[in-house]
Amino acid sequence: MCYAIPGKVIDIDRDIVTIEYFGEKRKAKNEFFKLTDGDYVYAQGGFVVQKIPTKEALPILEAWRELFFKLKEIDQKLTQNPKNLYEKANNLRQKYHGNSCCIHGIMEFSNYCCNDCLYCGLRHSNAQLKRYRMDTEEIVKACEYAIKELNFKALVLQSGEDYRYDEKRLVDVVRRIMESFPVLLILSIGERDIEIYKKLYKAGARGILIRFETSNQRLYEEYRRGKKLLNRINLIKELRKIGYLVFTGFLIGLPQQTEEDILKDIELAYSLEPEMFSFGPFIPHPNTPLKDAPVPSVDLVLTTIAKTRLMYPESRILVTTALETLDKENGARLGLLSGANSLMINVTPEKYRRFYEIYPDRSGIDITIKDRIKIILNLLQFLGRAPTDLGYR
Repeated sequence: MCYAIPGKVIDIDRDIVTIEYFGEKRKAKNEFFKLTDGDYVYAQGGFVVQKIPTKEALPILEAWRELFFKLKEIDQKLTQNPKNLYEKANNLRQKYHGNSCCIHGIMEFSNYCCNDCLYCGLRHSNAQLKRYRMDTEEIVKACEYAIKELNFKALVLQSGEDYRYDEKRLVDVVRRIMESFPVLLILSIGERDIEIYKKLYKAGARGILIRFETSNQRLYEEYRRGKKLLNRINLIKELRKIGYLVFTGFLIGLPQQTEEDILKDIELAYSLEPEMFSFGPFIPHPNTPLKDAPVPSVDLVLTTIAKTRLMYPESRILVTTALETLDKENGARLGLLSGANSLMINVTPEKYRRFYEIYPDRSGIDITIKDRIKIILNLLQFLGRAPTDLGYR
């Protein structure tokens, strides 16, 4: 089982193509390739990210044919006769998205950060954290391995807000990746000048992961000293105008956060027209001012996923690594059964992975990338999920 299934182009309307997967149809935006009806492509996040020769696509599809329909049967059985909140949310997920499940890789290339957020282990004042920066060649080679050897079709490049990576360096990294091995490239690099983001888009980046953390202005400005919530929201809106797919969301369980706050967080995230919701539990780091804060329950996180699905049935919802950390044995499975339909797998080189310590003891850092991939793919087969694209909205 790989992380994407090739689809056949059956219709082209300017830059929007219709792709068929065993009778199922999805829309995707094509900005990078010359396509004709009958071509085979990989798509992620509603974008065509790779054109694949027919002679390569057909054997892959043949190998998938029987398994594809078997997975659909499993998923349908798991969503029949919903009784509780989680089952109802999972039923809606199946109704609106079928058994499609996106799998993205995430590469954490620097843990330096100029900010001093009270909740984050990467905060500038954490002198006990071993810091690292990957140079340009390391980043490109690590991405090449994730894309060409591990077969990821969507990849997040993430760092703290590290201005050592200036406009020239970031554009160079994005351009080199996209020219050599195209992928849905998603950036998570914090608050940068909008002109930089425009140049990164021109270089080929198409997604932005940028959470607002809380919709409560008082809490935002208390926990992100010197920062304004309105500035963050306006940046997210400007990124949408450029054309980026926006992945956004919030922290669940911040000190002083109320149930009403969480509902407002969901509503704010939806109003920003996200490609995908990204929200997870706040896990206290021992080297931050919030080190003694209580850890939220798994049920609170699952309830938030389920409520989001019920409020906005067509949404795409990520199971975050933080949820998997909160319940290492069952977090991913429970999240997917509560209405989520996407996962991320950490593909940071092993010598750096444990130092990206936003919170302690992160899930997956003590096993190899390939072993982590096997665990996730086995889980998806067990739940009847298939890696077909969710389509363009």
